[in-house]
Amino acid sequence: MQKDRIEYAIYYATKAHKGQKRKIEDVDMIFHPYTVGMLLQRNGCDEDVVIAGLLHDVVEDTPHEFEDIEKEFGKTVRDYVYDASEPDKSLEWEERKKHTIEHIKNAPLGSKLIVACDKISNLEDLYECIEKYGEEESWGALKRGKEIQRWYYCSVYESCIYGQDKSHPIFQRYKRILDKLFPEE
Repeated sequence: MQKDRIEYAIYYATKAHKGQKRKIEDVDMIFHPYTVGMLLQRNGCDEDVVIAGLLHDVVEDTPHEFEDIEKEFGKTVRDYVYDASEPDKSLEWEERKKHTIEHIKNAPLGSKLIVACDKISNLEDLYECIEKYGEEESWGALKRGKEIQRWYYCSVYESCIYGQDKSHPIFQRYKRILDKLFPEE
């Protein structure tokens, strides 16, 4: 009997992220990639995009390699995961973020949707934490403060919509959470 690829990706990501927690709340890490995958699925993305959304942090945050992803899920999924990953965690935060902004600008739509859903999940979680714990504690849990985070998340949004129809429901949701967290002053 053939395994369901999405169910197998959930299993694979759950095992890979075992024991990892989110930065702000004491929530298992798997909640984040699962949310990303479900956002993609609910918005009509194809199976490879959904699978890559579920696996988007596996190479970045675990010992798994891109070759492992390709072996288990194929080259298309591997390429999407590559586009959504920071290539060199040894670089400074700003350098890694600049790479993401530049790389995703000319990436395929599937990659842009994965990155957008990743950012939506992060920002919606942050917004909930601000509501619960306040601005200072929530922003303080991140590597950089609010203004640098504004630069990063807004720049990624611009790269995601570059050459795309920004009325896509995922891009609209991304814009809504940006406007809530970083209102025009």
